[in-house]
Amino acid sequence: YTEKSDIFGFGMILGVLLTGKDATDPFFGDAGRGGSLGCWLRHLKQAGEEREALDKSILGEQGEEDEMLMAVGIAAACLSDMPADRPSSDELVHMLTQLNSF
Repeated sequence: YTEKSDIFGFGMILGVLLTGKDATDPFFGDAGRGGSLGCWLRHLKQAGEEREALDKSILGEQGEEDEMLMAVGIAAACLSDMPADRPSSDELVHMLTQLNSF
């Protein structure tokens, strides 16, 4: 195990919690979704459509939704295909601290 694999695992757990979708859901098999939770989240982030990823059953107040949208970006970064592109643990702590102070 490496720090970057731990970061990936954290991103996977965060992504599953935010989307309500299992990481192996057939939903991700569609070529338009990139074949994985990480690819789908990165695509939505790049398109500015992060809200589409959120599990509708957990949506709350506007401020909470904004925090969840930021969390989608964090999950997407952690799920990068290239380990070198994933945040370090220090960077992740900084991102989570920003999220908490939002």
